[in-house]
Amino acid sequence: MQVLIINIALNLIQTLQKNISLVLTIFTTTIFSSHATQASEKPILPLVAITQIVQHGALDDEFKGIVTALEEAGYIDGKTIHLVSQNAQGNIATAGLIATNFASRNPNAVVAISTPSAQTLIKPLQDQHIPLIFTAVTDPKEARLVSTLDERLEEVTGVSDALLPGPQLDLIQKFVPQVKTIGIIYNSGEINSIKTIEGLKEEAKRRGLTLLLAVADKSSEVIPAVTKLIGKVESIYVPNDNTAVASIESIVTLGKKFKVPIFAGDSGSVERGAVASQAYERIALGKEAGRLVVKILEGQKAGDLKIKTNHPLVLMLNLNSAKEMGMTIPEELKKEAKIVGEKS
Repeated sequence: MQVLIINIALNLIQTLQKNISLVLTIFTTTIFSSHATQASEKPILPLVAITQIVQHGALDDEFKGIVTALEEAGYIDGKTIHLVSQNAQGNIATAGLIATNFASRNPNAVVAISTPSAQTLIKPLQDQHIPLIFTAVTDPKEARLVSTLDERLEEVTGVSDALLPGPQLDLIQKFVPQVKTIGIIYNSGEINSIKTIEGLKEEAKRRGLTLLLAVADKSSEVIPAVTKLIGKVESIYVPNDNTAVASIESIVTLGKKFKVPIFAGDSGSVERGAVASQAYERIALGKEAGRLVVKILEGQKAGDLKIKTNHPLVLMLNLNSAKEMGMTIPEELKKEAKIVGEKS
C-alpha cells in the first residue's frame, strides 16, 4: 500500500512538471513572438541628435532650419527618422553631459549648434566614429574641430558663420557717419567672439576707428558691461557671441534709454530690438547644416562633404528701435533693407 501511494505521488509530480514545462514553453514562445511582431511593425529609425549651447533667437532659428531641411528630404520625426534634441541652457558642464549621453546612444549623426557644443562633442563622437555636423561656428579651425577647412577628420563637417569685418563696420558707418568709437560686448571664453574681435580690430585701425571692449562672461555681467560703455561710445556692436545675443533685449533697453544705437552680427537680434545687421539668415544656415545631415543619412561620409562658408548677406533694419534710439534712417538704406517693425 505504501509503495502504491508513493507511485501515485511520483506520477502527480511528473504530470505537474510536464504542465509547468508546457506553460513555460507557451509563455516563452508568446513573448518572443510578440517581440518579433513588434520589431517587424516598428523598424528601427535612423537617429539624429541635435544640441545647442543656449536658447536664443539665432540658435533657435538654426534648429528650425535643420528640421526643415530634414523634412524637405522626407526625414520626418517619428515616421522616417528619430530626432532627439537637448539644450545646455548656457552651462558647459551640462553640454558635456549631453555629449556623453548622445555618444552612448550611437546615433547616425549629431548636430552641434554653437562652438561650445561642438567642442564638447568632438572627442566622444570621434572615439566612436559618429559623424558630427556643426553650425553657428565662426572658426572651426581655431575651435579645433578641423585642421583646415579642406583637411579634416572623416567624421566632421559643418557650416561656418564667419563674417568679414569690413561689411560690419560699413554697416555702422552708414548708419552713424560720425562714429569714432564702437563698443563691443563679448564673452572672453568664446572663440567665436575672440576671432571676430581680432578681425574687427585690424579693420577698425585701418579706418581710424577705436574699439572699446567690455567683457561679459555670463548673462549677469551683460548689463554692467553695457553700462561701462555708455557715454564713451557712439554705437555698440554685438557680435555672434552667445552670452551677449542671449541677453540682447537688455542691451537694447539700455541703448534706447541712453540713445546709443545697437548693431548686431545676426539677423535675429534685429527682430529682437537691435537697430540693424548685415548678416546671414540663420534659418538658411540651419538648412545648410540639415542638408549635410541628409547626405550623411544617405551614405556619404562627413569628411567628404565640404564645409559651407560665405553665405549671402542680408541687411535688416528695425525702424522702431532706430526711432527709439534717436536715429534718422536715410531713405536709400530703407530701400535696400529688409524692414522689421513699423515705419517711422
